[in-house]
Formats: sequence, structure tokens, C-alpha cells
Amino acid sequence: MIILNMDEAAIFLGKTSAALRNGYKRWRIPHFRLGGQIKFTKEALEEFVNKSTAACEEQDFVDLPVRIDRRKNPVRGRPRKAS
Repeated sequence: MIILNMDEAAIFLGKTSAALRNGYKRWRIPHFRLGGQIKFTKEALEEFVNKSTAACEEQDFVDLPVRIDRRKNPVRGRPRKAS
């Protein structure tokens, strides 16, 4: 079992330390505390990544709502140039 601290886990996941610190609970990344510090096991992170990628592959993106930009002029204050 390999134990990683916050910085090492962030590198493993391809995130910044701040992003991981702010999101590990919300993303439900398995962790534990050792001496008041947040630690991760490499095996648990690998399992988390595998489950996350599998969930993304199974998700159907066709049903997602499409955002429509209803603004006539995206740059305010200037008229559009006719092409």
C-alpha cells in the first residue's frame, strides 16, 4: 500500500493541490486522516479514476441541454461589422 499526501495525489490525478484540497469531499475521493493531514492510497485513487472514466463512457451526452447564446451582440457597446 502506497500512501500519498495532498500534493502527490494532485499530481497523480492531474490536478492542482488547491483544486484537490477544495474538491476531494465533493468528488468523493477516498481518503483518510493521519496525524491531522489528509492522505490517499494510490490503489484507492487508481480505482477512483477507473470508476470515473467508466461512468463518463457510459453516460449518454445526447440528452444534455444545449446552451443557446441569445445575445444579439456578444461584445457590448460596439456594433457588429457586416461581412
